[in-house]
Amino acid sequence: MNTDTPHGDDLEPAAAALAALAAAHRSLSAVIDRELRAACGLSLAEADVLASLARGPDGRQRMVDISGQLRMSKSGATQIIDRLVAAGLAARESSATDRRLVYAAVTTAGRDLLAKGAPVLAAIAREHIASRLPGADLGQLTQALRTIAGMSPPEASQRWAAAT
Repeated sequence: MNTDTPHGDDLEPAAAALAALAAAHRSLSAVIDRELRAACGLSLAEADVLASLARGPDGRQRMVDISGQLRMSKSGATQIIDRLVAAGLAARESSATDRRLVYAAVTTAGRDLLAKGAPVLAAIAREHIASRLPGADLGQLTQALRTIAGMSPPEASQRWAAAT
């Protein structure tokens, strides 16, 4: 094993980390989706899209920006927006300067539902993360996940918080 770098060439720790991260993702995603559906009637994907809209300038975003931020296909984002529009949680708006551009915008009802979901997410964070890790480990985990995701600290911490 090469010890010249902090992690050497041994992929076993990285493979174990990947497996643990994938298991944590599956577990937390299922909990978040279930709890958000119960409290708000929103899936995790729908809440992610609403939060993305709310963070945009004037509470709106282009479809390509939503799909890029959330790492989903444009058609997947469009399908979610269609459901949100039908529920009155989002609206489509035309650009005043370019008729080809259509934005999706969060409505007041969408913002209200995001606010209703915020305590649900806080409870999940407390129960499934904070209660299981000491503060120092939690800080290290947060920084490691931000690094893996390629997110700057302000961007990462504002993902949900700025949307409500």
